[in-house]
Amino acid sequence: MDGPRSALEAGTVDHLVTRTTYSPRPRRRNAISWVVPSDQLSLTAGVMQAFDAFFAYFGIGWLTPIAAVALVSASLGGMLTWLAGPSKGLLLISRQEGYLPPYLQKLNGRGVQQNILVTQGIVTSVIALMYALIPNVSSVYWIFSVITTQVYLIMYLLMFAAAVRLRKTQPDHPRGYRSPALTLVCAVGFAASAAALVIGFIPSSQFGGGSVWAYVGFIAAGLLLLGFVIPWLFLHCRKPSWRSPETAESTTGEVS
Repeated sequence: MDGPRSALEAGTVDHLVTRTTYSPRPRRRNAISWVVPSDQLSLTAGVMQAFDAFFAYFGIGWLTPIAAVALVSASLGGMLTWLAGPSKGLLLISRQEGYLPPYLQKLNGRGVQQNILVTQGIVTSVIALMYALIPNVSSVYWIFSVITTQVYLIMYLLMFAAAVRLRKTQPDHPRGYRSPALTLVCAVGFAASAAALVIGFIPSSQFGGGSVWAYVGFIAAGLLLLGFVIPWLFLHCRKPSWRSPETAESTTGEVS
């Protein structure tokens, strides 16, 4: 995309389509709240509840299982992207900066970072055991969604702060687009992200009758581990001997 205009157009279309009709996350999008009462809305099955209500109203309930299969297929496709994308980026930055040992930087015969993917699968499987340890699946899914969003918001906070700093320290650096009133834009974005971060510590009304402080502690622990401790370990444990600039350049070419 060239410039903010095309990004705005694409973002607007995406918002109208995905935010008003469908979302894979358990949030009360407009279409869902229109047909499913809040006291009956499930944190994990809200999308299918909406589809079922819509199809039942128009007398085409037989489309519900078809929609379910389509959603699962789309989710699997998205999952594959999530599996390959971050691991590819982690491989690239590890070769450039030495964040991972050479064992995890190895590729198989087809050029796939299999050791990183296997490690990622093991860690994900361990985390998924929470579904077996906590009886309420909706609560576990909600907690994971909140922690994921919190980690994203940390990145946005850092991004807004970095944008202001770079405008001051490198004002003449050539850029594809220079935002007017950058400090104001970043201040609004930073405040909104910080507010969303705080709101994430407020449990949903459907979370259950558990302790609020236990919920806050669990979210805080997950945020501290994933948002601070693990990045700090990457920085602290990296070694110059783990760098591989030559292979990093070839990896960059593959990604581009």
